[in-house]
Amino acid sequence: MGTSRILIGNRSTGGYGLYVSKTGDEVTNTTNPLAFDSRTGTGWSIKQAGQFTVSGSQTINHGLGYTPLFAVRWCTSSQISSGVATKVYSPSYAYAVERDETVPGELEIEVGQFGCLVKHGDTNNLVIINLTGTIYVSYIIFNEPDFTGGKGL
Repeated sequence: MGTSRILIGNRSTGGYGLYVSKTGDEVTNTTNPLAFDSRTGTGWSIKQAGQFTVSGSQTINHGLGYTPLFAVRWCTSSQISSGVATKVYSPSYAYAVERDETVPGELEIEVGQFGCLVKHGDTNNLVIINLTGTIYVSYIIFNEPDFTGGKGL
């Protein structure tokens, strides 16, 4: 008999729902991440999650051997109250420039950078690059391949 990959009903390790296992896995008893699990809303399974403080750059090793889907949020110390972030930002980069028309020939002066960048360092690492002093970062790395072109969720 072949491998059953789809179950609509009661799964002993999850309850009622729609479950689809990955190729070669038996849907009723696999311990590997499922291809789809209706209880999660999206079916994405989490490889790892965490949080840390960074003032330069930080490499997160996930060891998947491919570029996975990820979600990263960050904040500064002024946005933390009783250990909880009151406001968070998605990774982005911005800088401000100021026109100085008082000096002949001087058009722009860079004022500063603000933000946090995330990139796949290689197929086993995600790199957080901080541009804003010290920041607090939380992240989730999913088992699914990155379909966002490196932008993340």
